[in-house]
Amino acid sequence: MKGSRIAITTFALITGFSDAVPTATVELSIPPKPPAGHLTVDANYQSYSIEFSYMNDYAGNNTHPNKFSHELLQNLEDISGALPIIRAGGTTSNRATYYPNQTDGVILIYNHGTWEDQPDAMSIGPNWHQSFRQFPKGTKYIYNLNFYDGQAGLKQTVLEASAAWDALGESIYAFEIGNEPNGWAGTSRRPANWTRQDYVAQWKQFAKAIAANTSLPEPRFQGCAFTAPRNLSRSPVVWNVANVLQDGLAEGGYLATVADHDYMGANQAPLPTLAKNLLDHFHMTSLFRYHEALGNQTKALGIDYVIGETNSISKQGTANVSDVFGAALWGIDYVLYSAGTNVSRMYFHMGTPYRYSAWQPIIINGTAPFAKPLYYGNLFTAKALAGGNKQVVGLVNTTSLTAYGIYSTSKLESVAVVNLEEFNATMSVSRRNRTVFRLPSSAGDWSKATVRRLTAPGVDTKENITFAGQHVDASGRIVGTEKTEGVLEDKVSVTAGEAVLISL
Repeated sequence: MKGSRIAITTFALITGFSDAVPTATVELSIPPKPPAGHLTVDANYQSYSIEFSYMNDYAGNNTHPNKFSHELLQNLEDISGALPIIRAGGTTSNRATYYPNQTDGVILIYNHGTWEDQPDAMSIGPNWHQSFRQFPKGTKYIYNLNFYDGQAGLKQTVLEASAAWDALGESIYAFEIGNEPNGWAGTSRRPANWTRQDYVAQWKQFAKAIAANTSLPEPRFQGCAFTAPRNLSRSPVVWNVANVLQDGLAEGGYLATVADHDYMGANQAPLPTLAKNLLDHFHMTSLFRYHEALGNQTKALGIDYVIGETNSISKQGTANVSDVFGAALWGIDYVLYSAGTNVSRMYFHMGTPYRYSAWQPIIINGTAPFAKPLYYGNLFTAKALAGGNKQVVGLVNTTSLTAYGIYSTSKLESVAVVNLEEFNATMSVSRRNRTVFRLPSSAGDWSKATVRRLTAPGVDTKENITFAGQHVDASGRIVGTEKTEGVLEDKVSVTAGEAVLISL
């Protein structure tokens, strides 16, 4: 998605900042309507993926429902008009075994000590499904099934799927079969000679068996759930979603969507940084080009493409990168950029102890549940896409400044501006650069527009974050009086490390 050309000038603006601070003016060019055939997205375009083993922590059960998570999801519905779809999946879904006679909902097995990021194995029983009834009424789920090999594996997957469908029925939006199977050949999960074509044949065998043993309407499967795509070759040995569709994955009528996963880096040496991995717009777009290409290819083949698991940094995030305000700004830029391509939905992954989670669902080491910075970015995009039926067009596309026009029924409804320039809480506020965006009068009557500002003391902070003057309290509620701003002389200013939503 390419942004328009922009004009930038610098001058000194005296608004409580030092007059030595250079301030840029950006002249926005806003098209009257989106391009023909541009993707239209739902209000819950931004949804969530919860690590399978931690669904009980996030949702609770009949006797101990998680009211904090419930409140945070309800906030998003109240703002956007739609509940996020919840994918319960991830690596631990590959380690799960369903036992119909197990009385405990879930048993987690850790071989390396308590509070490792993930259990090494898990078993689930019928009471496990209670967790899928605790979120706000109407919540839909993608249920990531195990994908053990052979006839015994097929029997176990069908057993797990049948039990879930019997318990949850139409609240299941889709089933996934296995997590990131494109990396399984030569591991304990599959032999070294297991090919992409073998995957397609086995996936269809499992999907057919599940459908035959349930009253599952078709199509009701999300295929692939592959690791980040980095190869678009049509070679028969290259795994990507377009290639498996060419191999016949959609044959049989079971497939609704295909999914890839992605992150902006990995939590390993050399460690990712906030500046390079999250606050650099072009780092994100350099990775996203694969999704754009695959989204276009799968659309041409008649199947919707989603980013089914994503967040800032893989391996559960990097401290002081994934869990600070800069991640909220990155999340806004990431979602809105994606919404302007043929990616039909995206799911932000989280787990109880994960650094990149949007919220901590339970008490950990004496710290009560709380909304993390990323959640504030999620509130912003929920407001931007509220009501659904939205089309998003890139307006500014630079390393640290981005802007997006958001349209409803081809009419401009709002403009989102993200300033990714790094400003830390330890810096002098007098040195916080400010950029002024000049809005074209031809695009609307800006004198009647409302501005909502997402801000914090710095991109490195974890606290004192507000969206339109409000914050999330210890119960998960949005509190405080909403503070909005107007547009003066068709201009809006955005300081380093802030985002604004300008609504007509």
